[in-house]
Amino acid sequence: MPKYHGKYQRPSRPRPFWWIGVGCSILALVFALSVGGFLYGALKVRNASRQAIQTYVMPVPSVPETTLAPETIPPTEAQSLETTAPQEETAPEATAPETTVPETTVPTESPRFPTIDFVGLREKNPDVVGWIQIPTLEVINYPVVQGGDNAYYTSHSWDGEKNENGAIFLDFHNQGDFSQIHNILYGHCMKDGSMFQSLGKWEGPEFFKNNDKTVLLYLPGETRVYEIFAVERVDALDGRVYRTDYTADEAWEAALSGTLQRTQHGSSLELTAQSEVLTLSTCVGDMSRLVVHAVCVEHVPI
Repeated sequence: MPKYHGKYQRPSRPRPFWWIGVGCSILALVFALSVGGFLYGALKVRNASRQAIQTYVMPVPSVPETTLAPETIPPTEAQSLETTAPQEETAPEATAPETTVPETTVPTESPRFPTIDFVGLREKNPDVVGWIQIPTLEVINYPVVQGGDNAYYTSHSWDGEKNENGAIFLDFHNQGDFSQIHNILYGHCMKDGSMFQSLGKWEGPEFFKNNDKTVLLYLPGETRVYEIFAVERVDALDGRVYRTDYTADEAWEAALSGTLQRTQHGSSLELTAQSEVLTLSTCVGDMSRLVVHAVCVEHVPI
C-alpha cells in the first residue's frame, strides 16, 4: 500500500503508461538502428559492387600532342627561299649553310569513348553482350547481359550471382549482337536509385528539355550513339512496344508513328523505316511500365 506523507500531498501511484512509453522508445530506437544498419550495409554492398564493375572500364586515355622533328632544308632549296638584293660584283661561290625549320606540334585526335574489357567480363560471365551508359544519369553505367529467358536476370546480377537488384538485360528474343532494328533492355526500378530507377527523370518536361539525351551502347566491335526521342507509360503486354521482330517496313514505321503520338514529350528527330531504336523498360506498377526510346544516330567502329 502506497505511503501517505502529508495532508496536501497525493499518495504516489504506479505509472504504467510511463513504462509503456519508455518501452516503445527503446523499441523504436532498436528498430531505427536495425534499419539504419541494413541501409548502410546495402549501400556499402552497392558501392563495392559498383567499384568492382568499374574495373572493367578503361577511361579515355589522354593522347599527347605529336611533336615533329626539326626538318633540315638542303642548301639549294634554302637559297631559293631567300630573297637577296642584286649585286654589282660577283661574289665568290660559297656553300650556303643548311636552314633548319623549327619543330612544330600537331594535335593528335584522342579516342572519344572509354574501352570496355569485354574479355574480362565474359570470363566472369559469357552472357555479357554489351555495356550501357547514360552520361546524364551517372548511375546508369552497367554491363548488359542476355539470358535464356526474361526471368533469370531479374533476380541475378550481371555476374550470375543471386541478387534481388537483378541486372540490365537484353530481351532474349533479340539477337545478342544487337543486329535487329529494335532492341529492348530491361532493368528494375530500385528504391535505392540503382538500375533503371533514374529513367523516371525523363518524364519531367524541364529535365527532358534541358539535359543531354545521349545513350551510349558499347559493343565488342563498335560504340553506338543513341538519342532519346520518346518517353511513355505502357502496359506490360503492349505489342507495339515489346515486339522484337520488326523489320524496315511499313509495320515499323507505323509503330514509330504510334510511339511519337503517345510520347510525353515532342521530338524533332526524323524517324524512318531504317531507324534503329533501343527501348529501355522498367516496372512502375504490377502491369505498368515506363519506357524510354532512343534512336541510333551514329555507329563508331572500334
